[in-house]
Amino acid sequence: MQGKIQHVLILIMMVANLLPYKSAQSEEHPIILVNNLKLNTLSDYWERYDVLSDFKSIVIPVKRAGKLILLDAIADSVSGALILDTGSAGLVLNSIYFRNGRQKSGSQSAGITGKIEEINQLQIGKLQFDDVFYENIKADLTDLGHLEQARKTKILGFFGLCMLKDFEVVLDLKNNVIELHRLDDQGVRLSNHPIPAPDLQLPVFNYNNVFFIEGRIANKRLSFCLDTGAESNVLDHYLSDKILNTVTIVKRSTLRGVGEQHTEVFYGLMNDFSLGNQSFASMQTIITSLAKMSESYGIETDGMLGCAFFEQGVFYLNMRNNVLGIIFHKTEKS
Repeated sequence: MQGKIQHVLILIMMVANLLPYKSAQSEEHPIILVNNLKLNTLSDYWERYDVLSDFKSIVIPVKRAGKLILLDAIADSVSGALILDTGSAGLVLNSIYFRNGRQKSGSQSAGITGKIEEINQLQIGKLQFDDVFYENIKADLTDLGHLEQARKTKILGFFGLCMLKDFEVVLDLKNNVIELHRLDDQGVRLSNHPIPAPDLQLPVFNYNNVFFIEGRIANKRLSFCLDTGAESNVLDHYLSDKILNTVTIVKRSTLRGVGEQHTEVFYGLMNDFSLGNQSFASMQTIITSLAKMSESYGIETDGMLGCAFFEQGVFYLNMRNNVLGIIFHKTEKS
């Protein structure tokens, strides 16, 4: 939407008859969350956030709630957890704890159900997690109470990737840490920390301050959003039968987004997904409409790669050079 921030509350819902497959099982599966508040942001988001800490490199522990990636944080005097959400651009806070926001002029929110809501915005005096801190930054507000209930965790909000625009971000979910390495203008680390050679290195592209990568299914090139705010991968149900028939449906699950609604869905395994020359076997995925997500981002989105993808190895994302490196977890032989 030209000249506006379209704030989309993504509630992934499974609509009847979307999947022309037979379920291999009907067993109940725990709740899967796709929690993102998608921001189709104006260009100034990229320039708005500057880390005021002077470190060159830092290792920060993260926690997990389900598959979600959580950072212990303080926003002004309120402590809680921020969800690391690479599928969002900026900062979104839980209106349960931040109630003095003002309506953001000329902006709107829309969910997959089409409901339109006002957007409120608040300026935070200080935001800090570990030794990373910001001052006087703006955040959008929404009620995340249902998300807290689903994961039994106090959620402050979502932390978008453009807030780390000056760094190489290393995500290691096996050891539950992220590393931040400050970069110079050429995208080179300022510290002398060694950089291991990746097993796979690919370009990513930044569109509206969200990162996308090209993947393949059934030898068809597809555009995927990199999205740590989603516990599962997602494929658009409008993809061709040739692509969707590579997915094996395995169980039934309850799926929940940011809002109150939830739905029982089938989820399955992607059997023919690859990046570059590397195949990824049997990653969890959900199939549903991504029309609202594509509208929010301003670009056609065929799928999203969530935590099920980021658990495959250690990921190195250079925010200046737009390069993703992956060191895959090695399978231990008995």
